Amino acid sequence: MQLDGLSGSTPQSGHLRPIAHPREAPFGLACAFHPHPENLKMRNLIVPFLALGSLFLSACATTQPIPPGVVVGEELVPQEIVAFATVDANPPAYFERTVLVEATVTAVCKSAGCWMQVEDDGHKAMVRWETGCGGKYAFPEDAIGKRVVIQGSFYPKTISEEDAEHLEEEAGGDLEIEREGYEFNASAVLLIEGEKI
Repeated sequence: MQLDGLSGSTPQSGHLRPIAHPREAPFGLACAFHPHPENLKMRNLIVPFLALGSLFLSACATTQPIPPGVVVGEELVPQEIVAFATVDANPPAYFERTVLVEATVTAVCKSAGCWMQVEDDGHKAMVRWETGCGGKYAFPEDAIGKRVVIQGSFYPKTISEEDAEHLEEEAGGDLEIEREGYEFNASAVLLIEGEKI
C-alpha cells in the first residue's frame, strides 16, 4: 500500500496525508518540528521588537521618586503624586485606594495635631490621621503654608455644624470648614523641602 502524498495521488476521506515538505505544514507544525529558514528569519526579527516593547512598558510603569523632605507617619510607598486640584476635579477616580496627593497646608489642629486642612488652586479638603485623634502621630503646627504630600485614602465627607465649630475652635478661629466636601485619612505626610513639585 502506498501512502497518499508520497505516491502523488489525492488523499482519500479519513486518511492522513504525510507532509512531504515543511512549507506544506500548518504554521505551528512547521515551526515546531522543522523550522524553515524563512521562519527563523521572522523569529529573529520579532524577538528584538518584543524585547524593545517590554523595555518601553517597564519605563512607562516607573514611579516618580519621593521628593526630599520630612516624613511624619508611616513609610511612603512610591507611586504617582497627584495635585489635589486634579483629584478634586474627578473625586470618584481616587476613592477606595491609597493615593499620594500634593497640596498646601492652610490650618492645623493647635490642641493635638490630629487634623489639618489643605488647599490646592482653590480646592480644599480636611486631612485626619487614620489612627484617629490623639493617636500615634500629630500634624506639626509649623506645617501651615508648606507644600505637603499626603499618603492615604480619599472619600466624601459631610461635616456637622457641631464638628465644624469644634474644628474652627481648635484652629484658633482662622478656619472656614465646608460642610460638604472631601477628607483624607492619612497614614503619612511628607513636608516637602523647597518649591512645589
